[in-house]
Amino acid sequence: MKLRSIFIVAGIVLASNSLYAQYTSDVLRFSQPEFGTTSRFKGLGGAQTALGGDVSSLSGNPAGLGFFTKSEFTFTPEFNNFKTGSEYLGNNLSDKKSKAGINQVGLVFYSPTNKSKGSNLNDGWVSVNFGVAYNKTNNFNQNITYGGRNTKSSMADYFANIAGTTPEASLASGSLEKMAYDNFLIEYDPAGYFPTTALNNNQQNIITRSGSQSEVNIGMAGNYGNKLYLGLSLGLTNVNYNSDIAFSENGNNLTYAGQDPVFVNGTYSLNYNSIQQTRGNGINAKLGVIYKPVNELRLGLSLITPTWYSLTDNFSENLNTRFKRADGTNVPEYTNPLSNYNSEYTLRTPYRVNGGIAYILGNSGLITADAEYVDYSSIHFSSNFSNETINTNRDIQALYKGNFNYRAGLEFKLVNQFMIRGGYSYSGSPYKNLDFTTQAYSGGLGYRFDNYYLDVTYRHTKWDSTNSPYTISADYPDYSFTGAGPTANLKNTADNVFLTFGVRF
Repeated sequence: MKLRSIFIVAGIVLASNSLYAQYTSDVLRFSQPEFGTTSRFKGLGGAQTALGGDVSSLSGNPAGLGFFTKSEFTFTPEFNNFKTGSEYLGNNLSDKKSKAGINQVGLVFYSPTNKSKGSNLNDGWVSVNFGVAYNKTNNFNQNITYGGRNTKSSMADYFANIAGTTPEASLASGSLEKMAYDNFLIEYDPAGYFPTTALNNNQQNIITRSGSQSEVNIGMAGNYGNKLYLGLSLGLTNVNYNSDIAFSENGNNLTYAGQDPVFVNGTYSLNYNSIQQTRGNGINAKLGVIYKPVNELRLGLSLITPTWYSLTDNFSENLNTRFKRADGTNVPEYTNPLSNYNSEYTLRTPYRVNGGIAYILGNSGLITADAEYVDYSSIHFSSNFSNETINTNRDIQALYKGNFNYRAGLEFKLVNQFMIRGGYSYSGSPYKNLDFTTQAYSGGLGYRFDNYYLDVTYRHTKWDSTNSPYTISADYPDYSFTGAGPTANLKNTADNVFLTFGVRF
């Protein structure tokens, strides 16, 4: 899973039927991939910019391919366990999801340059190496459950808000507000729409997310004099994101003048469901350099261009409602078919600049550290609809900012080719007005034997986020009482285990 403050950007601006807010949330979600790395580099906190010598360099600093002196194949399966604790309207719940998969597969070809017999092997170009690797860069798998008693608003307030003052005969067929009106959850009077639901209702929201982002990198690097290493790679990216939302609310009917007698003093139960599927591909490039002023010290710098995505978004929703009369008998259920909204858009993610330093402790181990800058306000969204484009880019500028991320790790060699590693990473908040940072702690072991090796890493990540089942705008007549709607505060953790098998040939 992409382990940053919003690998699960969980709805800071997400409203159930607001496509602008959905896009604003999603473009950040897809702009926060992590580097695809082997278990070893994950154990080092992902600090790889200056280190090199690992197929992971294709994803972060391709200059690191220049350190290879043999060809190499790696394979990394993973096991992930994600937990989310929620606080919503004073009520606490938790949910979790586990999944195994393939995190990384890579191959590097060592290609030494031809030198005449007896020449100095450290002069000129020593080797030009090539590599290709698949990496999972973002894991969207997560279950979120929250619920509580709402004393200030109902989802029907949101339906009345989006209906505005449009006469009932003019509500668009298949729209959410039309569903709500046909379900008798909102009614119309000369001042506009109002909810037919009373306060002190019980609400629950269940969100199921799945899918991933991945990347195939193809690159090369040259080793000049065992001092200077230059590399570049091309990344072919993929997005596969799914989100299912099941929101339910039940309570008493509101009493008002002119009410249909069948609903007087009765109860209601509404169920809102939405399904989102986002698919697409993108392309980026990575350029890097590593320099060794002395054998023990390595300095690295890499630039990752924006990823240019072409995405297709398929969104569907429906609303069904049950009522009971005052005597407890059931009113026939009001149902609606799924309404589908399909769209295509392009996305340009932020550029990323990484600087790193590594110090080799002879045969005993190493210390490595990175700093990264990412400007999330530079995200750019574009669609065929000018309002979507203008509003989404406006929200991006208003909500997001640039930030620094830091990674550090150390490795010590033990007896009999055993190694022990530890790492830490910190990701700054991408938001201007929210302090949603992410911290990750990792530790691992490695074993080398002949031309084979095994590395295992455990990583624990924690971050906070929020989610809103619906958002009420400030122009709603009862906004002074309802406010913007309820928000769930989420505490997220991810426990991941990575195992890399490698062979040199």
